[in-house]
Amino acid sequence: MYTVTTIFVLLLSASLAASSCPKEEFHRLGFCVFQIKCFKSINGVELAPECRGSVNDDVIVDLTLLDVDDSFQVDVTDNDFLISLTSLKVLGAWPKTNLNFLELAIKLKKLSLSNLQMKIINGSPFRFLYQLEVLDLSHNSLSNVEDLFVFDRSNKMKKLYLSYNEMKEIPSFVFQELTGLLVLDLSNNLIEDLNEEPFSNLTNLETLKLNNNFIKNLNGAINKNLLRLTHLFLNNNEIANIDEKSYDKIYHLETFEISNNKLEKLPPIFLVRHWNHLNVYVNYRMKYSRNRISALDNVELDKQFLQNIDSNHSQIATHLDLSGNRINRIAYNAFQSIQNLISLDVSNNALYNFIVDGRDLATVKYLNISGNFISSLDFKTFSLMGNLQSLDLSDNRFENIHMQSFIYLDKLERLNFSHNDIQQVLDLKIHFHYRRGIIDLSNNNLTSFAISPGEAEGLVELILNSNNISDAAEIKLKYHRDLMKLDMSKNFITFLDEKSLQLPLTLVYLDLSFNSIQVINPSAFFHVKHLHTLHLGHNYLSHIEHGVFRGLTSLLNLDLSFNRIIRLDSKVLYDLKSLQFLVLRHNAMIHLECSSWIGLKTNLIVYIDGNSLSCDWLAKVLWDYNNGYSKMHPASLVSPIRGHSLEGIPCIQGPENLVRERPMYIVSDERLLATIQKILEAVQTQTSYLRKYVWRSVLQEANKENKIISEEGKGVGLQSNSV
Repeated sequence: MYTVTTIFVLLLSASLAASSCPKEEFHRLGFCVFQIKCFKSINGVELAPECRGSVNDDVIVDLTLLDVDDSFQVDVTDNDFLISLTSLKVLGAWPKTNLNFLELAIKLKKLSLSNLQMKIINGSPFRFLYQLEVLDLSHNSLSNVEDLFVFDRSNKMKKLYLSYNEMKEIPSFVFQELTGLLVLDLSNNLIEDLNEEPFSNLTNLETLKLNNNFIKNLNGAINKNLLRLTHLFLNNNEIANIDEKSYDKIYHLETFEISNNKLEKLPPIFLVRHWNHLNVYVNYRMKYSRNRISALDNVELDKQFLQNIDSNHSQIATHLDLSGNRINRIAYNAFQSIQNLISLDVSNNALYNFIVDGRDLATVKYLNISGNFISSLDFKTFSLMGNLQSLDLSDNRFENIHMQSFIYLDKLERLNFSHNDIQQVLDLKIHFHYRRGIIDLSNNNLTSFAISPGEAEGLVELILNSNNISDAAEIKLKYHRDLMKLDMSKNFITFLDEKSLQLPLTLVYLDLSFNSIQVINPSAFFHVKHLHTLHLGHNYLSHIEHGVFRGLTSLLNLDLSFNRIIRLDSKVLYDLKSLQFLVLRHNAMIHLECSSWIGLKTNLIVYIDGNSLSCDWLAKVLWDYNNGYSKMHPASLVSPIRGHSLEGIPCIQGPENLVRERPMYIVSDERLLATIQKILEAVQTQTSYLRKYVWRSVLQEANKENKIISEEGKGVGLQSNSV
């Protein structure tokens, strides 16, 4: 048996060596389970004897055929191998496609012929592929597929992909034999009409993609014959009207996407859904965005329908997108027919108000009304939306905000008022959901902002960038104990002193970049001593005084990039005991004194690219770091393309950029001090270990003595008892 096996392996190896399927690409993953790659053709490949034969249903052969072109051939001796194929993927350029070899691949279940530049497929090469379940012909140049899907007997086709081809019409009989088809993708073709009802025989079809074509009218193609159709994609076409034959089918869809068409009216029936057949949780998605809809009218419902809504309330979730239309009016009961509406998007329309029955939106969690002309809020509408988590009112025409409209929204997490004309915010008596609140007031006209005690409970992040704030002291938040992040970038702040930052101790993130800050006085950040990140980049700082960062012992990240700091002494950063990242990029800096960083206990990465620091200075700093004298690691975010550099960090070579260094004996003393400090730390550690060891020994001896005394006591007790 051993001899026979050895002979077979040698023959198989010789066969593979002479074939177009290299040995290193022939993988046996299990008993009669193979994964193979062949190049240009299929020649000389054979399976193990126990895996041959057309009756062996346990054989799984996954073949990828690469670099195929018009010269492709199959050797006649490969019949047994072709019969065993269960999956085939072809890659290459094959305009003159000859698929006759597929007549032998009768066990094929998955076939991918995508992106082969095929223009025409002659004959009916799939007629014997009765087991075929997935066929991918996408990304080719096919214009005619009339005779392709003809089979000699019943087939098992489940998924057919014909997207990204050049088909202009679909004859009625093309898919006549594919009655078991579940997914049909005809997207990104040139289809203009559906006059012949080509899908009438697809009674099991669940997903139909017709998006990105030139369809103007459905002409009854989406009708009752599509019994199981669940997901329909018609987006990016030229549909202006939908025929009544399609109404009943749309009424049952879970996904209906018809965005970017030419619809001018939205019949109320399009917002109604049929629920009697439901017994599981379903996500309904209706997308009517980027059409020409101008109004949403009231929906009139009978009592039976309302009872159905109540009885099926927990079984579905509805998502409705009406963005990018021309809607200027929404009727009070426009959303009455929608059950369990979770998200509603009416952004980028022409609304001047949003007044609807809030009870119809009681389940909404995500509401987007941005990009309209709204200047005020209706209290009754919003007060009933108790499940609202995210509200986007950006890019409207608000000038003043009265937050009392949100007083009952205790699940609110994000409130976006950016890109308005807001000058004042009043009545911040909002209760955000469990310290998750975010308010975005960026790109407005605020000059001041204050939160009084008891207001905006749960607010953890406040965004005030791109406003008209010139005095940081006008942002009064020190009584708000939940706030952790504050963005005041892109304003007009010019200076900071110890009274400027009226901020809470809980703040860990502060962004003051892109202002006009020229001066920062000592102790300016003393009241925000728990900061972890501080951004001061893109300002006009030229000098950092001692004591500026006093109290910031928890600061991890400091950004001073894009300022005018020519010289910096590390001693001014001495208070930053926990600093890990320091960004000094693009300051035109010619000297950085690093002496106080020698002997640091934690690594400090300093980004210094975009400056004019000398290569001699950089070499010494790198030497100190690489030899363990300093924890300060100079680094560069952008590698230099030209010029001088050391370890990928740009520097300036030449005496004109040299700054007089400190005397060498001072530098040597500092390095010696750092070395002594390390020795003392090591001795301290060893002493601690020794103390623990001695103490453990003393305890062990004491325990032994106690045990002996205890045993002697027991012996004395036993003697007294015997007496």
